[in-house]
Amino acid sequence: MITHPFHPLQGQTVRIYDRVGGCKRAIVRYFADGSGGPTLVSVPVSWTSLRQVDDFERVASGRCLFRGDDLIVLRAIVDSLRAPAVDRNQK
Repeated sequence: MITHPFHPLQGQTVRIYDRVGGCKRAIVRYFADGSGGPTLVSVPVSWTSLRQVDDFERVASGRCLFRGDDLIVLRAIVDSLRAPAVDRNQK
């Protein structure tokens, strides 16, 4: 089932053709009916009901939108973008 809230097939069940890739970048492929016949479509596993819910998500129960580790990485990115251009070119 497609679970991503902005996907046009959200809430609908699709027949999975195969699953490709590793843990972080895994995708599932399915055939969608189009005007030119069936088309092979791929979506990230995280957009489907096949995704694995980790301990953080289970404990947070939707109450926490961001992970601490992700916020630390984001802060480093923002700091590097805010640094003067001279500093960025020296790295």
